[in-house]
Amino acid sequence: MKNALIEYGLTEKEAEIYLLCLKTGDATANRIAELANIPRSTTYDLLEKLKHNGLITTRIVKHKTLFTSSDPELLIKNLENKKQIVSEAVPKLKKLRNLIGEKPCVEVYEGKIALIKLLDEILDNSKLLLIGNAEEAASKIGYHPDKFRMKRKERKIPIKQILEPSKKAEKIKIDKYTKVKFLKKLKNNKESTFISETTTYHLLILDEITAIKVVSKEHANSQKIIFDELWKKAKTKIE
Repeated sequence: MKNALIEYGLTEKEAEIYLLCLKTGDATANRIAELANIPRSTTYDLLEKLKHNGLITTRIVKHKTLFTSSDPELLIKNLENKKQIVSEAVPKLKKLRNLIGEKPCVEVYEGKIALIKLLDEILDNSKLLLIGNAEEAASKIGYHPDKFRMKRKERKIPIKQILEPSKKAEKIKIDKYTKVKFLKKLKNNKESTFISETTTYHLLILDEITAIKVVSKEHANSQKIIFDELWKKAKTKIE
């Protein structure tokens, strides 16, 4: 129980005093200090803090101040009130954050297994753009690109792809969730770039597979500009 109160926000000593008050009912500060084995001055300070938070109440009987615990249900009400206050403040806090812009977060992954896990993460996005080489991906990471494609269609995630003109790329079926164009300059490309709303994934398909994940809306927007320019130049059919 004490751990729950600490998680709520009380200090260890405050939690001990509150639990003691629950057990003893009405008691003077001297009696509580004696039972808690804490100096009276410290006990009084703790009781005042708990009183300030509404967890302790006082009443005077025969010129003595008695302390008693409030209904534990008040803990839940306090949390609900705090949640309401914070919820109302969050939109304003977000505006403050947007004024300075978000600091980009960059993560590097190495190896085939890490790349496969990252492909699963990419599927958490609602919309994707891709610049890559289908044959290179298939040769280095096996059937996983095809598996990724199947999962994406199952989740109905739309994607626009710019790929190299190859038999592998040509086999990709175009449907309402899949658009494909071809660009000759990607023939020997060793990188696949997935672009979402806020995150860009640069997958380097070399002998040593490396992936770079960049969480930055600004970076994603710049990559979208590059994609849009390449999309204009790309062909709908392999020539």
